[in-house]
Amino acid sequence: MVDNNVDPDELRNKLEEYSTFIDKTLHPELQKAVASREEVEAEIAEYQELRDKIILLQGRKESLQKPLESLVDLGHKTAYCRAVVDDPQTIFVHVGMGFHTEFTLKEATFFIEKRIQYLEKDVLVERLKKAKTVAAHLESSLLILETLAKEVHALES
Repeated sequence: MVDNNVDPDELRNKLEEYSTFIDKTLHPELQKAVASREEVEAEIAEYQELRDKIILLQGRKESLQKPLESLVDLGHKTAYCRAVVDDPQTIFVHVGMGFHTEFTLKEATFFIEKRIQYLEKDVLVERLKKAKTVAAHLESSLLILETLAKEVHALES
């Protein structure tokens, strides 16, 4: 339905305004929300990997009696160094906000399970909800943009 009293220039301005809003606000906000969700998923994966390594280490009782040699990831699985762990019965675990705590293997496994539960049930759920909300706003804005484009095209025809 085209209203003949509507100024085509005004519609074009609105079309440009919505385009700018989508490009400058909603797309970056969605990218930020998705990146935030992916960070939590990566943290969960790291804790799961650590838990699996601890379980493997606990299964090798004889290896707990002598120093343990290992390769340590220095960052992003691109650089490694050799490390010797004198007492493989305790480890340091990142507990959040830049803090590391020394745990026995059993304590570490317990902490890691609780941390994974917290990340999956609280943090990840909130990040997913935020990403879905931004995606819904983006979708409705794109529909409005499409409707305005049709109106402008109809007025120009």
